[in-house]
Amino acid sequence: MTKFMIVDDDAENLYALRVLLEENGFVVETAENGQEALDKARANPPNMIISDVLMPVMDGFNLCRYWMQDEQLQTIPFVFYTATYTDYKDQEFALNLGASRFIVKPTEPVELVAIIEAVFAEWGDGRFTIPSHAIEEPVFIKEYNERLIKKLEHKALQLEKANQRLKVLYQTSTDLAVVQPMDRLVSHMLQTVTEAMGYPTANFFIFDAEDQQFSLIAATGYTNERFEELQRLLVFRLGEERGLVGLVGQTRQSLVQSETHSDPRWITIDPTLHSALYVPVIYEDRLWGVIGLFSKEPNAFTANNVRHMETLANNVAIALENAKLYEAQQRYTEKLEALVAARTAELQAALEQAQAADRLKSQFVSDMNHELRSPISVVQLYLGLLSHGKSENWERYVATIKREADRLQKMIEELLDLSRMDLGKVAANLEPIDLNFLIGNLILDRAELISAKKLTLDFESDRDIPLALADRQLLFQVLTNLLANAINYTSSGGITLCTGTAVADNQTWVTASVIDTGPGISDEDKEHLFERFYRGEVGKESGAPGSGLGLAICKEIINRHGGRISVESTAGSGSIFKIWLQPATTTAE
Repeated sequence: MTKFMIVDDDAENLYALRVLLEENGFVVETAENGQEALDKARANPPNMIISDVLMPVMDGFNLCRYWMQDEQLQTIPFVFYTATYTDYKDQEFALNLGASRFIVKPTEPVELVAIIEAVFAEWGDGRFTIPSHAIEEPVFIKEYNERLIKKLEHKALQLEKANQRLKVLYQTSTDLAVVQPMDRLVSHMLQTVTEAMGYPTANFFIFDAEDQQFSLIAATGYTNERFEELQRLLVFRLGEERGLVGLVGQTRQSLVQSETHSDPRWITIDPTLHSALYVPVIYEDRLWGVIGLFSKEPNAFTANNVRHMETLANNVAIALENAKLYEAQQRYTEKLEALVAARTAELQAALEQAQAADRLKSQFVSDMNHELRSPISVVQLYLGLLSHGKSENWERYVATIKREADRLQKMIEELLDLSRMDLGKVAANLEPIDLNFLIGNLILDRAELISAKKLTLDFESDRDIPLALADRQLLFQVLTNLLANAINYTSSGGITLCTGTAVADNQTWVTASVIDTGPGISDEDKEHLFERFYRGEVGKESGAPGSGLGLAICKEIINRHGGRISVESTAGSGSIFKIWLQPATTTAE
């Protein structure tokens, strides 16, 4: 006897399908989710499985995938029967997984049984074959997620509509004077009228003054599907007699249809309706729309009904105007809150910048006090020695005073450079520069000084490098500073200058390196090397002149070139300072 496995988490659907199959002589086993069905089928395989899609634990799509991967089960027809996944892409995805059919609920019993028999026939004569290539995992996950997300969005929309209906029902006991959103207000009004007066249906057409037409925005007594259909069908121009809504809007007078079927202007939407009342909703001179009430009885609307509804329409008009003002106020409030939040963020950022600037200023004053005090103290000491010391030492005293005065002058010049940069007064006038030529001039300027320290000097130039985009004077200042540092901190060995190109951050750079055989730099010092007034342990111990500002100035200058400066060094192994510049559009000849 033919055995079916049916899978659905809805008990009523499961029962209805089971009864249908058993009445047709089939044996039926049920499961409430995909995992349960898979376990039962592996233990006792059926002749066919009919599964819903949206289920807990394991849904129908995953069940079908595992089904087709199981050598024992893949020869058993798999049929989807669902009311939630109805898009053609859902069907295409299901069939690609290996399903024989994708049936949308509800389906007439006779038709459903015929489809089942057709599936058995296809499998019996070989017209349906097992897919030779299963959907690859990434493809399955992508398509599965697309189907799931779309369905979740659809479900979310359905839940939102259901929630709105609940809110409308709750609002039936509230007063129209309560300020509330326009759509909720209209729905509440219609629900209140139909329930209080026993009318089977009512609707509200809102008027668009710009388009001069009426559109259906709310109705009672219709399914969602029917209401959406009516929204497409029932659109009226101002003054249009068909449907009477446009006519009532133009005359701004209530209108009663005692017998709808005898009036040629009536549009038959529901043949059971026999009388109608249309009331304009007006606030001062503004036409908001038209309320329509309908009854299954002829001559259902009396003069009292008209007066009551006109009074209600006046209240609705006031409520709609209040709702409009409320919504405008809400938008203004939200806009104001956004502006306040943005301004607060700006003020907070400004405060943080001011606090940071204040900290920098305090640190600057402290550093300057320390850096200036040292050479001044030395100058004061040796000036005293000039007055009271031995005359044969005056030359040494004067040399010391001059050295400290030069140090003060250099420090002040560097401070002025940094100050001008901070104020934005130093602009980098970028132009194509031959880096090899510039370094050659630098070597000529410093050759005598290097020779005096008995150091070797090498220049390894790459003649094929492109021109660098740089400010000649500022770049020369950076190279001079780096070479001076190398000379000051290298006691033996030599210095090498190199040019070349390098690739970083997905672009090509023109580079210049200053390499020395000095004492090197510790990892701790490297982290702070380009900070203002910072001098590492080697600098302090060496006695070499310096303010701790030179490398900070180098970094500021290179930043203005859109480049960067880097250092490679380990303690005791020398250092490599490298500047990275953007190439110009032309290349060196």
